[in-house]
Amino acid sequence: MNKCIIQVIGKKDSGKTLTIEKAVKELKSLGFSIAVIKHSHHEIDLQGKDTFRFWEAGSDYVVFLNQKGIIMGRFSVKDILEIIPADVILIEGYKDEQFGRLFEITKPEESDLISRKIIDYVKECTTKSYTHRYKLVGDSGKELDFKDPRVLTLYNLMRSLNLSEVRIDKGS
Repeated sequence: MNKCIIQVIGKKDSGKTLTIEKAVKELKSLGFSIAVIKHSHHEIDLQGKDTFRFWEAGSDYVVFLNQKGIIMGRFSVKDILEIIPADVILIEGYKDEQFGRLFEITKPEESDLISRKIIDYVKECTTKSYTHRYKLVGDSGKELDFKDPRVLTLYNLMRSLNLSEVRIDKGS
């Protein structure tokens, strides 16, 4: 898979979000599919709140869903990087780890320069479509549409597990 992973690091208020925002707008205009992962020290599972209570009760997965999006389960960044269906993944933070090409910003005034460097790097490291060489076929024999993010996620998951085929025994 020809996925491009970029990591933007810097101190608080250094312009990380602004830089990523500028890069995302330009990369989308070029036709790339984009995902952003933001590292945060803020807690979503606040003690006493519903998601916290579900984890404490022993749920294997908790899905937080509202009209704006979804947050699922407890996965590592590595797991997410392998299955997320995007040509380009931008990561904000995780300064103590390295997941892809690292760009550091020290002040907001650098955001134009750094975002331009990110865009140039993406143009070198990826192609817009890496899925055209492969196909997924459902049990009816119908080829699945790679424009569907669920299909791309399944494809990426199968590749990360090194699976070329999965059969489901419907039982008798």
